[in-house]
Parts: sequence; structure tokens; C-alpha cells
Amino acid sequence: MKSYEVRFQPDGLRMTVPSGTPLSDAMKTLGMRIQLPCGGTGKCGKCAVEIHPNPPEPGPFDLKHLTEPELAHSMRLACQTRVDRPMSVLVSPGLRVLGGKILVDGVDRVFDLDTPVRKIYVELPAPTLEDQAADLSRVVRGLKFDGGPRPEFDVNLLRELPTALRSSDFKVTVVTIGDRISGIEPGDTTGRRYGIAFDIGTTTVVGTILNLADGAEPAHASRLNAQVVYGEDAISRIKHAIEHPDGLRDLTSAIRGVVNEIIAEACALAGIELNDLYEAVFVGNTTMSHLFLGLNPYGLSRIPFVPVTSAAVALCAADAGIGINPRGVLYVLPNIAGFVGSDTVGVMLACSFLEPGPPRLAVDVGTNGELALRKDGVMTVCSTAAGPALEGAALTCGMRAASGAIEHVSFSDSAVECDVIGGVPAVGICGSGIIDLLAELLDAGFVDRLGRLLTPGELAGSAPEFLLDRIATIEGQPAFVVSRGEGAPGKARDVVLTQRDIRQIQLAKGAISAGIDLILKEMSLAPDDLDEILLAGAFGNYIRKRSARRIGLLPAVPENRIRFVGNAASTGAKMALLSSAVREDADRIRHETKHIELAALPEFMNAFMEHMLFP
Repeated sequence: MKSYEVRFQPDGLRMTVPSGTPLSDAMKTLGMRIQLPCGGTGKCGKCAVEIHPNPPEPGPFDLKHLTEPELAHSMRLACQTRVDRPMSVLVSPGLRVLGGKILVDGVDRVFDLDTPVRKIYVELPAPTLEDQAADLSRVVRGLKFDGGPRPEFDVNLLRELPTALRSSDFKVTVVTIGDRISGIEPGDTTGRRYGIAFDIGTTTVVGTILNLADGAEPAHASRLNAQVVYGEDAISRIKHAIEHPDGLRDLTSAIRGVVNEIIAEACALAGIELNDLYEAVFVGNTTMSHLFLGLNPYGLSRIPFVPVTSAAVALCAADAGIGINPRGVLYVLPNIAGFVGSDTVGVMLACSFLEPGPPRLAVDVGTNGELALRKDGVMTVCSTAAGPALEGAALTCGMRAASGAIEHVSFSDSAVECDVIGGVPAVGICGSGIIDLLAELLDAGFVDRLGRLLTPGELAGSAPEFLLDRIATIEGQPAFVVSRGEGAPGKARDVVLTQRDIRQIQLAKGAISAGIDLILKEMSLAPDDLDEILLAGAFGNYIRKRSARRIGLLPAVPENRIRFVGNAASTGAKMALLSSAVREDADRIRHETKHIELAALPEFMNAFMEHMLFP
């Protein structure tokens, strides 16, 4: 019987499935808990997934429950689709019984509220024979713009103006964004003035609604980035964008769809209307910013990795099809370099990089690790291609931080103890668990400095039996069994770490720690000179400090100098939403920050090889 590989996104799980297996059964085998109210008979239509690149022809239940646009968008019912080809399957968060972890919170910063979105309630005199001023002139006069620069406006405003004025007896609220009149609303609507800040990550997207009057956060929502069906990392998505005729449109449509879903959910939670959102501010890595804006990322795929623009970009919400107030503004913060994006700018804003203070290093560990260093008012950044291993991808049992992922590991005197997200049987291990496991294996002497997993013969007499029993041979290479599979044979699998997996982690941590080493040397600093190491992002927030130091991912500084700053990129986006001055700071960071291209440094390869070793 033929078998085919099926990859489930965005978890990164994959398995070889016998031909004819229902997708829903394959998902159960992997421990993916999804909603099947009808028990998988196809009667409820609640288990729709996206199948790429070529979905099977729709069956009768697909045609019954799914709309034409959904069918055209490659959606099929998981319980009715049988595997007959290699597939990449996108499982939406709403389908899951229990989802994964998406980091929302970040550091708190104090700054002055100075949003460019303003609302002014005016009561205007009605036209008379003695006062025949045009409607727009009457509004401008009421705003007391006389003698100053006239505000800008568009023709759509003029079309709505007569009705808005006369339906409210000339008592209206004027919405301005910067020097532009954005809207004329009947009555007094000054109490409804909101915006939303987005952090567009390669894996996850977080949106937070803020009250522009007082900075309060009434609601937030998050989603996994739907672009994952076109590739798990930025490079894969760039490749799709430039190699397929509709590739860029696919990716732009996918991320804008996610943004609109988040906006709708957050507005419902906050109890506000979509039209009450007048501005949306975005941060993301340079690739994500390009794909959101619909900019061709070709320059990011070739040395010297040149973006279309590094400047901040503002555009009308209606022009991008984003579901805030149609004349609202979308504002994307500036990037620094091809692989140091506005998310890093957001981290630097949130972590006070423009303020004086002792040396500090911000580290955002991911597929592309970004580093930002400040010393004596000088800011330096670099990026290093760590690859997806630290996020669980490319490993035998690696997965993202979702239900069923082992997120923490520790060895006691008699057991291997695992914390599993969701409290369900383990089906894989995510980045924080991988780092814990390696630290424990190094401490127990099961892995040497070169990264070699020792054999039972080499460990005999020096290691407890309960650990020795966990060393296995898988496809001819040694492996450590982290968690035993539960359930009937063939219905669950052991979670293991193989010798090849360890090598992949060495490559990733070698790239990150070499980057840290070189950026410090560039600024004539040693690790002990750092007042703080700030760990940003979801991955950084969940790793244990001791484990990160033990494997050499972070320098051996005292643990009290390592501080988690959560989703600092999101904090930077929120600050920019609330303050025009912060946006000016973001531009200062873009202009004043020195970018180091690590690959161009002759010492990078030696540093990389050295840091692949374990301490």
C-alpha cells in the first residue's frame, strides 16, 4: 500500500500516512484534538481545513457544507478527505479543542499620549443668505483652521458631508488624522476613539485594541499566521512570492485575512464597532512587512538583501482592504535592514534604547535571531540565521508550542519529568523543552561537549538505569526517549531526541551565540560588561535562564541580569499607536542604528564553529 507524507500546519507536525486514511484519523494519531461534533460522519461540516498545494476534488459533504469561495480556497472536511497524495494541511485555531500558546503581553513603558487621531465636536451655524460659506469651509472655520494651513481631505468626504451636516442640525464630530480631515460624524462621537496595534510574526499575529483617549486596552486577539501553508520560514515565503505568478497575492491575501479576523474578534470582545477604529499600527520582520504591504520581496532573496523601502509606510485602510474605518490609516513602522525589521525597532522602543544607561543587549531568538545592543548611546543590530530548530521544526519530534508539546523537562532522582501544554499526552517537543532537555543531558553526562550522545556502554556504571533505559537506536542513530507513547500500538509515538536533532540544535545555538559574541566585540564589550540581557518574543519568554546558559545559547552572566520582556515588539507597536513622538523615535532608531552584516565578517565562521560546542 502506498503512503504519503502529510504536514500539519502551523504546528509543524508531519507523519507518513497510508493511502486512504481519513485526515481526521491522522490528526487523532498525532494527538491533535479537533472539533468533530458529528463523530466524523460529515453531517455537521465543522472540521474544515485548508489543503495545499492541490486539494482532492470535493465530495458530497464538502459541497453540502462549504461555500464556493471556501472550496475555491482549498478547504475540505478533514473527516471526509482521504489521503491520496502528499499534503500540507492548515488547521485553524477555531477548529481546535485546545490551542497553543501565543504571547500577548510585553513590558510596560511610560510615555505621553499624543496620538495623531483626534476628534473635535463642533456646533456650526446653518447657512443663511448672510452666511453662504461652503459646507467644507464652514467645517474648517469651526475647527479654527483659519489663518493656518488648510487641512487635507478626499473627495469621498465631500460626498458624505452634506448629509452628515444636515442630518444632525450641523452638530458634528470632526475626525482628523494628522493634518487630514478623515471623517465627519453626526452628533458627538468623541467618546469613541480607538486604534489597534499589530505584531505580525512569521508564526503568530497579535492585535491589541487601545483607547486612544487614555491608552486603555479593552481587548486583544491572536491568530496563527495563515501564510504558513506557503512555508514555515520567511525564506520559503519569499521564494513562493517570486516564483509563482500569484505568489505575492497569495501571501498578502493570507496575512490581510488574518488581520481582519483579529480585528473582528477584538472589536466584538471590546464591544465597539469596526468604524470606531481609526488607525492600525504594524510591526513585523522586514519580510512580513513587505508581504503585508504587497511589496515584491525579490531584493530580500539575493545578496546584499535590499528591501524595497526601510522607511515607515502609511496608507488608507480601504486601499488595503483592512476592516477598520474605511478612511482610517494603516501605519507600518520602519525597518533597519533586510533581516532586521520593524519588530526589532519595536523591541528597541519598548526597551528604552534611546535613553541613557549602561550597556544592554536585546535578543529575539527565532528562525531569524535579531540582536540589538546599546552602549554609550550607540545602537548596533545584527541578525543571524538560526534556522527553525529552536522553534521545534526540522527535528524528529519537534513542534511549535501547541497542545501536546513538551515545554519543560527536568530529571529527578528517578524519573524524567515533562510539562506538556494542555495537560494531554505528549506528541512532540517545542523549543523551550528542547533546551531544557539538552541542559539536563549535558548535566547528566549523556551528551559531551562536542554534542555526541553517548552509548549505554560508555555510560554503564556512571548513570542511573532509568535514564540508560531511555537510550534507543532509531534508523541507525542513537536517540534519547523523552516520553513514552501512550495508547494502542501505532496510535501514539515516543517523543525522542536523536543525534541528528542535537546537531541541528548546535547549528542554531551556534549561530545565535556567535552573533552575540561578535556584536559585543564590535562594541568592545565582554559579556560581564552587560547590565542586562533582555529576552524578547514568545520563545524567549518561555525558556529557562539556567538551561539557556547551560547549553551556551546565552552568555554565562548572572541569571539576575537576564530579564524576560515578553512581546516587546507588540509593546513598541502600541506605543507608536498612542504617540506621534514615539513614531519619530522609531525613525531616529532607523537612521541612527548601525547594522552589522555578520556573514561579511571574516571571523564569523570561526566564531560559529566555536559556539557550536557546548560549554
